[in-house]
Amino acid sequence: MAFTNRLAILAGGFGGLATETGKLLRQQGSKLALLYAPFEASKREQTLKEHYDSSTSDDVAAYECDITSEKSVRQAFLSLREQMLETASPTFPSILVNAAGYCQTAPFEDTPPEVTQKSLEVNILGPMLVSQAFAKLYWNQAARLSKPAAESKPHSAVASGPPPGRIISISSQAAHVALPDHGAYCASKAGLHGLTNCMAAEWGKRGITANTVSPTVSMTPLGKKAWADEKQRKDMFDQIPAGRFAEPHEIAEAIVFLCQDSSGMINGADIRIDGGFTIQ
Repeated sequence: MAFTNRLAILAGGFGGLATETGKLLRQQGSKLALLYAPFEASKREQTLKEHYDSSTSDDVAAYECDITSEKSVRQAFLSLREQMLETASPTFPSILVNAAGYCQTAPFEDTPPEVTQKSLEVNILGPMLVSQAFAKLYWNQAARLSKPAAESKPHSAVASGPPPGRIISISSQAAHVALPDHGAYCASKAGLHGLTNCMAAEWGKRGITANTVSPTVSMTPLGKKAWADEKQRKDMFDQIPAGRFAEPHEIAEAIVFLCQDSSGMINGADIRIDGGFTIQ
């Protein structure tokens, strides 16, 4: 399987798109470390059992993490390193999916400062902090693999060197076009692209690529609830050349494609999964 002996870290790991992506990565051999927000703590056991068969599975672990707090991110990565990397099972942290996000709509002139601030914190600061922690963990583990055999731990993951690092951040069609009442969200997602480009430029030569995917509305449980009104849904369909919203598996499959070893020349790119919405 493509990702055997590898660890995928999913920030916003309890969300619909992260769950769909995690399932695909797991099917292809990856272990999973799910980072969830403190307010999601009460549904931890239920989520693990419902989506991953067991709350005690040795290939799926979950860690509470406020991605907008450097201290919380650091603690989560220390915990996952101790639990999932310092074991007898060979695992290398090679994939990060930034799937956490925040959106609250309001007319531009009425958008409260706190909404703008939270949009920037969750959609830009969070991916930055988590990506920094992931990159440092990746390089640290890669350095351990490069030690002489006598110095290396017997469970080192890949004798021939580390697998490539992959960072994929979930953006939005809102990064490309102006959406009514989405001023703070549009700005934050456009900023995420700038952040990703800088990661791609600086870290590409150090073994890590960075890319984004930009979906239209996705039919996750949250998406179905937000677009339950039939008229609103039809009006939006009329603006999408494909005539429908995206299914979660379509976005997850694009993310997994970017995780593959064969995708190493895709760096600093964005895949739009919008049915043609942004070409008009």
